[in-house]
Amino acid sequence: MSERVVIIAEIGECWHGEFDQAKKLIEVAASAGCDYAKFQTLDREGIAEDDPEREWFLSIALDADQLRELRDHAKGQRIGFLVTPEKRKQAEMLAKLGCQEVKIASSCLVDDDLLGFVSRSFRRVFISTGLAELPEIDHAVRQLGSVPELYIMHCIAEYPTGPLLDERGLMPLRDEDVHMRMMQILADRYPNARVGYSDHTVGLLAPAVAAAAGARVIEKHITLDRATPVRNFQKKGRYLGTDHVLSLEPAELAEMVRNIRLIETMLGDRQWRRSAGELKLREFLRARFHQDAS
Repeated sequence: MSERVVIIAEIGECWHGEFDQAKKLIEVAASAGCDYAKFQTLDREGIAEDDPEREWFLSIALDADQLRELRDHAKGQRIGFLVTPEKRKQAEMLAKLGCQEVKIASSCLVDDDLLGFVSRSFRRVFISTGLAELPEIDHAVRQLGSVPELYIMHCIAEYPTGPLLDERGLMPLRDEDVHMRMMQILADRYPNARVGYSDHTVGLLAPAVAAAAGARVIEKHITLDRATPVRNFQKKGRYLGTDHVLSLEPAELAEMVRNIRLIETMLGDRQWRRSAGELKLREFLRARFHQDAS
């Protein structure tokens, strides 16, 4: 078999500041067979006092002690622990915790200070390319030249929307905007990297398409319950982020992983060979229909 697809379960903000939910989502990702459970770290000091989402951002910003506890929980669940640092300061915190793997978000792809530190400090790096033009990705890849294992992920940074999100002026992601063939452009352009897909669509189809198209890594958001933000807003009037609407619930995540592994099996190795049953059938059919007329 060829190299397995790396599957990242993006927890992001879907733990909505409740630590028991964060741990439960790690368990969901592990149970589904994912390779990583992923979180994000925000710069608490960098959140403006007048930011309308300040309270929300502070509730999901993880400090070093929280990250250590989540890392240890992931280790106990036998799943990799992956984090997206917002700035170099958060990347330094991850390095001090002994993390050897890190994810760079689309919005951070142009942060040379962050990229330079990451290049020197981490063994495996995943980068999302949403928002970016090819020259910007070229520059980021050069900045990450010291990374032994670099994964470049095609990504469209738009998010699907529901009734609450429309009020915030966000646009829904259309099927025709997925542009999965951009993944092949990345593969051709960066032959020394592994190329994959970070998904912001709703449902299971796009990750399956990515796997069939040759993705070496696939990232998908997960949640315990997609309806959580709606119910919470109705009860408490509290905003719970944009991630839930495009996230998979536990049973769906398990199905996605099964689909990807089945696609890998169906694709097989790049070798020309007949199946055992086909060889027997060939012998029978050729003997039956191509007998010597003499």
